[in-house]
Amino acid sequence: MNIQSLSSEGREKLYVAFLASLTSIPPLATDMYLAAIPTIAREWQVSESLISLSLVLWFATFSVGLLFCGPLSDRFGRKPVLLAGMSLFALASFLCALGTRAEHLIFFRILQGLGASAPSSMSMAICRDRYEGDRRKLILAYIAILLSIVPMLAPILGSLFLQFTGWRVIFLTQGVLVLACLGAALFYRETLEEPIAPGIRSMFRPYLRILKNLRYILAVFSMQVLGGPFFGYIAVSSLVYISFFGLSPNQFSAFFGVNAFISMLGAFTCTRLHGKIRDLPLLTLCIAGAAAGGAGLLLGGHLHPVGFAVGVGIYTFCYGMSRPLSNHIILEQVERDIGSASSILVFVQYMVGACCMWIVTMPWEQPPRAFGFLAFAFPVAALLLWPLLLRKIRLPR
Repeated sequence: MNIQSLSSEGREKLYVAFLASLTSIPPLATDMYLAAIPTIAREWQVSESLISLSLVLWFATFSVGLLFCGPLSDRFGRKPVLLAGMSLFALASFLCALGTRAEHLIFFRILQGLGASAPSSMSMAICRDRYEGDRRKLILAYIAILLSIVPMLAPILGSLFLQFTGWRVIFLTQGVLVLACLGAALFYRETLEEPIAPGIRSMFRPYLRILKNLRYILAVFSMQVLGGPFFGYIAVSSLVYISFFGLSPNQFSAFFGVNAFISMLGAFTCTRLHGKIRDLPLLTLCIAGAAAGGAGLLLGGHLHPVGFAVGVGIYTFCYGMSRPLSNHIILEQVERDIGSASSILVFVQYMVGACCMWIVTMPWEQPPRAFGFLAFAFPVAALLLWPLLLRKIRLPR
């Protein structure tokens, strides 16, 4: 297909799909192998918590990598960082498939997380480079909708591979898919207009400026805590559905896929309400709704898998609807150093998520209730910070 022959609207849709594919690499790397965690643990005769460490450390390394991708992209451009990160991810994926011990898998997953940090942060930076105002908010919502398709399909594919071919094919597939994205990225035109001056200090000086931006820091930490339990669910879901409730991998993937659809529905609802309800009242409603879902999990999520799924679904819907709004407000707090600001945003989001993953994968007697406590406490904390936030930040026009 000749891209130049497409209409401007058609090219714009392809561009949004490209950005969504970059953002989808992290869930592709995590959700596809969740159902295989118990199987890998049995095959290597180790605990599930040890194999889960490959997920927790993936997120931690991914988060740290974001801090380097931002300054590097502000200095050298988005494209070089993008290509290097996806190349590392693909190589690490193939190495994961060849691992023979838990330690091998954990180490190669760490490399995979480092590679995934580049496309994830560059997607946000490119969006900020290219779009402004309400248009950016809509693009972020459309990306969130497309992004939600991956968590719906990834665990299903992982369960099918687990049933018919084995868990190693999961990582081979991840590597092949990211190589395809790498091929598309070769045609991306650089969007960074003004690279920063050369030198190590110049590269990382934006972080000092951003850390002095109290509006941005307050907005990030007030809004990104809501994502902690959402990512914690990724780690605890297979333990709850398979190990605690005794469901099969296929049943687990069905529950996980439905929850991913709910996340997409939340983002889609955000686009439908655009212009009808002001951002701040809608965001406040989302945080309160997430707290209600967490309360349901805390009180009854341990009684039945459907009850657990309902509580998680309420939380996920509210978080999915809030994410484009909160990201838009956060990015409005900065006017320069966009790559670094985008990296800090996603760093906080995933580091909070990694901490929640570590907590919920501990050997709790009732993992659903431990997860429910976090799902209730985090949005309540956000609500408590809300009045202070509204007095300090710069609100979008």
